[in-house]
Amino acid sequence: MTQSTKTLLLLLSVLGLAGGIGAYAYFGVYKADQDTRKKQDHEMRLFAPQKFDERTADGGSPPAEFTRLVVTAGGATTTLERAPGKEWRIVAPVKALADRLVVDGIVSILQTSKFKSTLDENPDQAALTKYGFTEPKFVVEATAQVNSETRTVKLVGGIENVFDGSIYVRRNDEKTVFTAEGGVRFTMAKNTFDLRDKQPFAVDEAKVQKITVKSEANDYVVERTGDKQWTVVKPANEPADASTVSAMISGVAQERAQAFPEDSEAARKALGFEAPFNDITLTLDEGKTVRLRVVRQSADAGDVFFVLREDENGSTLAQVGSGATQFDRNVLDLRDKGLLRFKREAVTKMVFRDVEGPEVVVSKESVDASAEGWRVVAPRAGKAKIFKVTSALWTLGSAKILTAGEEKPKDWAKYGLDAKAKYIALFGEDGKELARLVIGKPVPGTPSGFYVRGSRDQVLQSDGSRFGEFPFRVEDVIDEPMVDAGPSP
Repeated sequence: MTQSTKTLLLLLSVLGLAGGIGAYAYFGVYKADQDTRKKQDHEMRLFAPQKFDERTADGGSPPAEFTRLVVTAGGATTTLERAPGKEWRIVAPVKALADRLVVDGIVSILQTSKFKSTLDENPDQAALTKYGFTEPKFVVEATAQVNSETRTVKLVGGIENVFDGSIYVRRNDEKTVFTAEGGVRFTMAKNTFDLRDKQPFAVDEAKVQKITVKSEANDYVVERTGDKQWTVVKPANEPADASTVSAMISGVAQERAQAFPEDSEAARKALGFEAPFNDITLTLDEGKTVRLRVVRQSADAGDVFFVLREDENGSTLAQVGSGATQFDRNVLDLRDKGLLRFKREAVTKMVFRDVEGPEVVVSKESVDASAEGWRVVAPRAGKAKIFKVTSALWTLGSAKILTAGEEKPKDWAKYGLDAKAKYIALFGEDGKELARLVIGKPVPGTPSGFYVRGSRDQVLQSDGSRFGEFPFRVEDVIDEPMVDAGPSP
């Protein structure tokens, strides 16, 4: 064996030894320490539904689906449950919808928070009393499903450590006393009122198809028609103001419960629900209904309102603010405030006729044609001024009623609204008239006020300050180049 070969073999032996030492340092020391730290970190979580390094069949981390919470605080125990894909509901001591944000806060703390430290691994009874476990500030028992298995935890909260604001906590049947951030107690220590949904009268406006209201002064019905627009169907059939209807629904929905009185037949009778101040029935999709009854009680500090909600999930009785009276409206307030009811995107033809002169007609080929497709077709043909057409459509669509007057008058001419009046007619792609605005005389004593006739058979008043912008003359709307008259003499 040559010296070179000996040297090479020695070098390989040294490298092998170094590699072994490196592997031992990584796998035997560093990796082991890392695994130990991960395991310790896992064990210090308030609740670790997943077992250490647990995986699903495909190797991923299994999700935890919480299905039950039992929260005890302030001498009251509240039980909450949730079916898969459903909302949290309180099942005891009452049956009610839970406050999603409050419950989500508890679930989040359970899964993400960790104990700050291990305080006492073997406390005696005197120590447990000192830490506040004889009369706990809260007890939370949680149940979650992981990999089709049920996992549970029970956390008991003691008193606050006045030095750093932390709290003492015990877990399950472990003897150890841990410390945790003070925010854990704030999130966990919730009574039944805290856990109840404070907006128990909310409904999804998009699902409401019909509203029936009876009160001491008002009796009306509004419902969505085939075009999804709101219509007053009782006491008369006429367009309803969509913003007013929306405000009624959202106004009651946003009312927060101030208290939840006992809901019993005797309590309902004592509060006056047999003859409510307001009785509302909301008909939703698929024929489901939500009934809201409102009563008003007089008190030294002012009126107090109570609402009783009844639906397929049961009933809820709560004390609320005056917003509960949103549905008590005069039917006149419900009428559509718009002069005309039409969809701008459906208009393909507009006819402007002044008291004198020919009709000015602009049109485009279809509803899909862009604004550039508008053309003047009468009394002569040419490209239309895009701004004039779109501005006229916007003005017509946004014009509001100032005052409603005489219905079906015998003498329309008295208001300048007879067959001789100027008008604007709008037509759709199929040639049917969508809307017509008839402009009459100025209203005496009302600056810029005009008598008009719109979608209803009634004399109305509207602000006509922009009526002068309508292109009643072809020169106002046809896009023609200026004629050069040549140099001045």
